[in-house]
Amino acid sequence: MDFLTVLSNNAYPTPFTNNPILPLLLISLAKQRHAPRTTDTFDNEYDYIIVGAGSAGSVVASRLSEVPCASVLLLEAGKSPPLLTEVPGLWGSFWYTDIDWAYKTVPQKHAGFGLINNQLVWPSGKGVGGSSMMNGIVYMRGNKKNYDDWARNGAIGWSYSDVKPYFLKLEDNREPEFLANGYHAVGGPISAEKTRYEAEIKKPLIEAGKLLGYKLVDSNGRSQTGFHDVQATVRNGQRCSTAKGYLVPAENRTNLDIVSRAYVKKILIEEGRAIGVQFDHCGLTRTVRARREVILSAGTINSAQLLMLSGIGPRKHLEELGIPVVADLPVGNNLQDHSCTPVHFEIDPKITPVAKKIMNRKSAEDYINNRTGIFGSITQLVAFGSPQGLSAVVDKPDFELFFAEIASKSVKFNYGLKPEVYDKIFRPFENSSMAVCQAQFLKSYSKGTVRLQSSEPYDPPLIDPNYYGDTKDLKDVVAGMKTCIQLISSAPMKKLRAKVQFGLVPGCEKLSGDPYLECVARTILVTNHHPVGTAKMGNPDDPSTVVDPQLRVKSVENLRVVDASIMPTIPWSNTNVPTIMIGEKASDMIKSTLDCYTQTPV
Repeated sequence: MDFLTVLSNNAYPTPFTNNPILPLLLISLAKQRHAPRTTDTFDNEYDYIIVGAGSAGSVVASRLSEVPCASVLLLEAGKSPPLLTEVPGLWGSFWYTDIDWAYKTVPQKHAGFGLINNQLVWPSGKGVGGSSMMNGIVYMRGNKKNYDDWARNGAIGWSYSDVKPYFLKLEDNREPEFLANGYHAVGGPISAEKTRYEAEIKKPLIEAGKLLGYKLVDSNGRSQTGFHDVQATVRNGQRCSTAKGYLVPAENRTNLDIVSRAYVKKILIEEGRAIGVQFDHCGLTRTVRARREVILSAGTINSAQLLMLSGIGPRKHLEELGIPVVADLPVGNNLQDHSCTPVHFEIDPKITPVAKKIMNRKSAEDYINNRTGIFGSITQLVAFGSPQGLSAVVDKPDFELFFAEIASKSVKFNYGLKPEVYDKIFRPFENSSMAVCQAQFLKSYSKGTVRLQSSEPYDPPLIDPNYYGDTKDLKDVVAGMKTCIQLISSAPMKKLRAKVQFGLVPGCEKLSGDPYLECVARTILVTNHHPVGTAKMGNPDDPSTVVDPQLRVKSVENLRVVDASIMPTIPWSNTNVPTIMIGEKASDMIKSTLDCYTQTPV
């Protein structure tokens, strides 16, 4: 590929657009292969067809193609990611572009009152690597209790002791301080590093946390509660997606074909058995058959949509749309997500505002030459806590806090704020040095749905996360917001002249105390991009489940779902690494059904 084509493929709205330093950046990024070669030619039949090359599908394609006797077709609706996705600090630049599904929720009844139409924007990766190519890169597994609860409630074989080996298998941890504690590994496909950027807010916040009794911990280790120096899915300062970690090493295998821009419209089912898929590619509708299995890894939203389009879902809903029912299952129920309310604060004006840092040539040069500076980082620090504070006996946090520098102008775009809300709260600080403490609930007591808008495959689905449908989520967010305010108001932060800048949030002016914070949380909230649960895993006799613990769709043979949609409950963390783990564990399950596979699984 010539360099002009590379430049054209990276014409995204980033700080490097029309910048003479862009060619130097692209040349430096190209030293790491970030995506596999794809093909436009493929056979009519394969042993396995995998739909979706995201955080789980890429894993399954790579692992199954390790077995020479198994032929594998990996279909991805999007394209190969542009080189600029390698830069962690540019992640928000790809929202609303051709590598984003650009979902929106339906108008929310209990929250989102400060957002346009009460709708939240839901970015989601559309391309080889899926959301792992444009997510927040936080390397986090969740709490041990999450997986023990899965197993206790019917997902036999998914306890923490069952899944820990797969977390270790996927990991290549490059930080000696973490390797010593027995909870990490080296040599896996996904690299984990600390980001190479120390924001001015980081050390004072750690000191503030200590004053409240919070220790600095490895949240992927023995205990989750405390402050966490972020580990990220990064390799030598560049994003480490599943496309890079799993598919690039597998691209030359003759038993693996990776086809991008392949939009799957339907799973083909005959006599209760999945036999293939129908998809659009290069202007043609194509059909490919599966000799052994169809594996659906299209993500929490698209997997639910595709199952329902194929006749697998709630009978009443499918019949209303004229879709013949193959299996009456609760597909699209149990939708869970993490949302958060940002507590913005002003800091010392002597500190360069982030908007100026990202436009500074030195920042670009630091990243190009050393992979250091603001472009190599997103979140600087994470904390886990509880409304009970550190008096809680067990390690079961209720909220998570994310700390980062922020540009006020970016929130109007990223949050989808009503103009009058932005003007009132954020516009006065457009030229100020600002940071944010995002307070996120962890347990998602509220449950939502994904439903079809129509029987047309290209119509986006109706996404209703039902935020704050259960007010326990709201209570946890308010507890997190109060902890944010305590930290920001502490003596260490006063040295940075930190000051909370809520303003008077429209609609909340007459309130005070916790009722005011609850009103703020209902008015301004954003997704943390962690949707799960729409094809719930568990005991096959449980009417709320869609797949069994082997991830096989109930009542349909030769069809599995392998992605975040199978999670019965949401992990108390970011969800990318747990989704990769699911891909690893599922791969061993599937391999064990092959007579020609003789190796011992993890």
